[in-house]
Amino acid sequence: MSDMADDFNALRKARQEKRSDNREHSAAVLTRAGVQYEVKNLGAHLVVQAGAQTVDFWPGTGLWIVRGSPTRRRGVRKLVEYVTEQRAARSR
Repeated sequence: MSDMADDFNALRKARQEKRSDNREHSAAVLTRAGVQYEVKNLGAHLVVQAGAQTVDFWPGTGLWIVRGSPTRRRGVRKLVEYVTEQRAARSR
């Protein structure tokens, strides 16, 4: 193979490993924060309960979308903040 192909293959492998690490880390962060979630597709997709709302979260990329909303957001820490805010708003 050419050097360029080897570089792309190495990059692909590194990205796959990074997403795998993200999946493990994100699930641990949600669990520590007391966030309830349901695992789908072997952990590639998590369904998170945020008060009265349901959030679809893809921990490999950090993408999360509140169902019914077109807005795409990123980051497990921001997701935890959002869930905490929604819980507080619902308990009032």
